[in-house]
Amino acid sequence: MRRAPRTAAAAALTGALLALAGCGVPTSGVIDAGAPAVGVPARITLYFVTDGTLRPVPRRLPEDTGDPVEGAVRLLLAGPVGDEARKLTTALPTVPGRPAVTVAGGAVTVRFPAGVERLDTTAMEQLTCTAVHALHWSGADASPSPTGAGTA
Repeated sequence: MRRAPRTAAAAALTGALLALAGCGVPTSGVIDAGAPAVGVPARITLYFVTDGTLRPVPRRLPEDTGDPVEGAVRLLLAGPVGDEARKLTTALPTVPGRPAVTVAGGAVTVRFPAGVERLDTTAMEQLTCTAVHALHWSGADASPSPTGAGTA
């Protein structure tokens, strides 16, 4: 019967020594491992139209997109693509060139080039919802208030 306590003591001592030894891993300081890992591509929500109502559509932002709000607006203006185009439409007009997208103080301003027609209510809603969602997604805060002709 004396064997059981010795075996238990030996097992406990072995466990303690392994814990103290760290399983052979030496201690070290902080090791710089470089840039963080790249994960799943960023997805943003665009708002297109189906049966007269807005519908959220997830879309991947291109890797070279600098500002996510500007990237989302550019994707929105490109319209539905592929299979989306069979079910979805856009109320936004064709925009020659690139609009100027500015984010300041939690507000997004989109200025279209001269000659772009005034946006109707649905187009303003598409643009506003997409821009505000992108702004929240980017970590900023926004209060939607569409105003002006061609400005959201």
